[in-house]
Amino acid sequence: MHEKYKKILIINTFGIGDVLFATPMVRALKRAIPNAHIDFMCNQRCRHIVRNNRNIDDILVFEKDAFREAFRESKIKFVKKMSGFLGTILRKKYDLAIDLSLGYQISLLLKLLGVKRRVGFNYRDRGRFLTDKLDIDNFSSKHVIEYYLSIPKLLGIDGTTQKNLEITLSPQQDQWADDFVSENKLESSVIIGIAPGGGKSWGKYAKFRRWDPLNFAYVAKKLTKENKDLSFLIFGSRDEKSLGRKIEEAMGGVPSGKCLNLCGKLSLPHSIALIKKCRLLLCNDGGLLHIAVSQAINTISIFGPVDDKIYGPYPPSSKHKVAKAEGVKCRPCYKNFKHKMCGIHDCLIKIDKDKVLKLAKESIEL
Repeated sequence: MHEKYKKILIINTFGIGDVLFATPMVRALKRAIPNAHIDFMCNQRCRHIVRNNRNIDDILVFEKDAFREAFRESKIKFVKKMSGFLGTILRKKYDLAIDLSLGYQISLLLKLLGVKRRVGFNYRDRGRFLTDKLDIDNFSSKHVIEYYLSIPKLLGIDGTTQKNLEITLSPQQDQWADDFVSENKLESSVIIGIAPGGGKSWGKYAKFRRWDPLNFAYVAKKLTKENKDLSFLIFGSRDEKSLGRKIEEAMGGVPSGKCLNLCGKLSLPHSIALIKKCRLLLCNDGGLLHIAVSQAINTISIFGPVDDKIYGPYPPSSKHKVAKAEGVKCRPCYKNFKHKMCGIHDCLIKIDKDKVLKLAKESIEL
C-alpha cells in the first residue's frame, strides 16, 4: 500500500530540539517504507543534526533569513534564489510531503509544485493546503515527539517505534573529540558540560529561559571541592560568549585547564562530539539538552516557563533530571506557542541551586 511513495520530503524548519523530536517519526516512516527516498528540509544550523542520519537520504536547507536578505538586496536576486530552491523541489518529484512547519506557506508551495499528498498539522486553519491533517490548537497534552508520531497514522502507518532521539556522529567528529581530550589533558578527568544559553528561537526573550549563569558557577565550584577529578567545558554560541565568561570568571579559583570556556569557539558538530565525552550536561531548556539526550549523556536541565512534559528530555529516564521551581503556580506559562511576559519570572529565580547541586552529585555517580 505504501510502496507507491517513492520520494518523501519532511519539513521541519524550527530549532535543534524540534528537529531532533522528528527523528523517531522519520525512523517509523523508513521502517514502514524501507525503499522510499526520504529527504529532510531544515534550517542551515540544523542540517548538522540530520546529516548522518541513516534514515535520511538528502537535506534541503531552507533559511528564511537568507531569503529575506536576498529580497532586501535585490528583487532579482530574491527571485533567482527562490526559483533555484523551488526548482530543486520540482526536480525531486516528491510523492509525499510531511509538513511540520505549522504554517500554510510551504504546503501552498508544495501544492503548486505538484506534490499530490501533503500531510501535517492544522493549527489555526493554517493547514488548509494539506490533503491530510491533524487538528491541533497547541502542543499541550503530550510530548512533541508523540504529536509528531501521530502524523504517520494519517497515512495508515503505525507510529509505534523506539522513541530515542537520533544523531549519528561521523568518524571524523569522534576523532576530533578524542584529539581535543588528549590535547587538553582531560583523559583522566570526569568531564562535566555546562550550557548556560539556549532558547535561540525566542530571540530577545531567550533570557527568560536561562538560569542565572552564576548559579551554574556555584554548582560547579561546589562540585570541584568534593571531587578534584572533575573538569568543566562551557558550551555556547558566539552570541552566548558573555554567559560563558561570567561562569569562567566566577570559577576563577579552579585550577588552570579545569574549566574551559568554549562559547563561540566550536562548530555545532564539534560541540556534539564533545558533549558525547561528558559524564553530565548541566543546562537550560534548549537544543544542547536534546543533543545530550540523543547521545545518552546524563542531564540536569533547568525549566522555567516551558512545560518539560511537552518539551523536556524524552523518553523519560533516570539519566535525565529536570530542575523546576517549587510552589510557582503560574508555571508553565508558555502556551499556544507564546510566552506570558510576567516580568517576575519566579519560575527561574526560585529554582534552588543547592537542589540542583544535589541532583548533579547523583548524576555524576550514576
